[in-house]
Amino acid sequence: MLPGWPSAMPPRGTPPPPLKLVGHRLVNARNNKVVSLRGLNWFGFNVGMGMVDGLWAGGTAAATDFALITYQLRLLGYNAVRLPFTWKDLNMDPRSFDKDCSPVTVDWLRRRLISPHVVDKYANRPLPGNVAPVKNTKAGYCNTYLPQSSGWDRLLYATQTFISQGMYVVLDYQPMGLEQHAYDLNLFVDTWAQLWRQVSCLPNFQRDLANRVFVDVMNEPDSMNIRWEARDGRPGAQQLYLGVADALWVLSPAKVLFMFEGTGQNMFGLNWGNGFITDYNIINSRGLSDPNPFFATLVRKPYADKSVITPHVYPPSITMATFLGTSLWEQCRVSFGYLQSEGYCSPERCTRFPIVIGEVGSAFETATDKQWLQDFADFVNAEGGAKAYNTIPVNGWLWWAYNENSGDTGGIVHNRWQDLHWEKINWMIARMGLRPWYLR
Repeated sequence: MLPGWPSAMPPRGTPPPPLKLVGHRLVNARNNKVVSLRGLNWFGFNVGMGMVDGLWAGGTAAATDFALITYQLRLLGYNAVRLPFTWKDLNMDPRSFDKDCSPVTVDWLRRRLISPHVVDKYANRPLPGNVAPVKNTKAGYCNTYLPQSSGWDRLLYATQTFISQGMYVVLDYQPMGLEQHAYDLNLFVDTWAQLWRQVSCLPNFQRDLANRVFVDVMNEPDSMNIRWEARDGRPGAQQLYLGVADALWVLSPAKVLFMFEGTGQNMFGLNWGNGFITDYNIINSRGLSDPNPFFATLVRKPYADKSVITPHVYPPSITMATFLGTSLWEQCRVSFGYLQSEGYCSPERCTRFPIVIGEVGSAFETATDKQWLQDFADFVNAEGGAKAYNTIPVNGWLWWAYNENSGDTGGIVHNRWQDLHWEKINWMIARMGLRPWYLR
């Protein structure tokens, strides 16, 4: 039991149903209905905050209070959140986010959570109640309930809070060169096991968290010059991924879900986090890192049917490469799309994997980006001309980011974190299957 636990636990609320994988689909383990992830990245545990970022913003409680923001995200239609973190952040002394903030009324909140261009049409609809309200201990202040014991407790509390609102959680280790654990296989595996041991020992793990929390073993290995294969005395992504998955499976067999990112294939024009090409002709002609040994091992593991492929795909303003239309669709098909349609084929069988886009985002400022987003949505949804390259809609996406302070994309909040960025949200509604409360 963690220090201060379970007194620091949020209300139970309404956890999402557990997931299982059936071929290339994530499904509700209780009724076998397909579950598509519509999620956000919300960073902070990886940049010295020791918590999701922005809780210092002040202004209204709707923009400042963690529990209230989480409730709003669920009403906007998001059913998943990815939480980047570093071990350094988890080990830092927790900072206080007790912040003076102005209260909001239900009527004000209802209008805030409706797109401005249709607010009058839906303004009389009753706002769904908060299934996991958290009361602040000091009037006029936000976030006074956050645990003060450790950064580890903060991450667990945040995870529990999202779960209580019916959202799935991705725990994403994101060192980006800031710490060296990934160069030491034993240290890397042991530290992950330390975190997962704390997750799986929570008193409500079996009831509320099992098969609802994903482990994204390492963010963008390219950022630390880690390829699929080991080299120069350092482990490759294959060793890091399988080592962590083996260890966590022992701790909670059949109760943990994994996400794996690509690497080592930038010479095909792929973003960091993408890179799952297994075609030997392309690998050899472009000098790419080879994920075949990883997949050949993965398909024989007991957690093969708990594994999701999560490429990162970004528009021209970020990649500085202009892949549009057919060139984009072919790139996506070859780099990851085939894993859900044909699967990875070993001599024994072909194994298909769900695809969830682990990161995609844009500042929505350039015409080229906006065209790219339309083309990418066609591929994700298997629509229009992209259907010739992908006949199966992918299993979800995680938008980068909630945070206004994401330098190259901005966030779904802006104006000093106070307002929702409805141009982005409306695009997700129109093209990416997001369904806010007033459209259900």
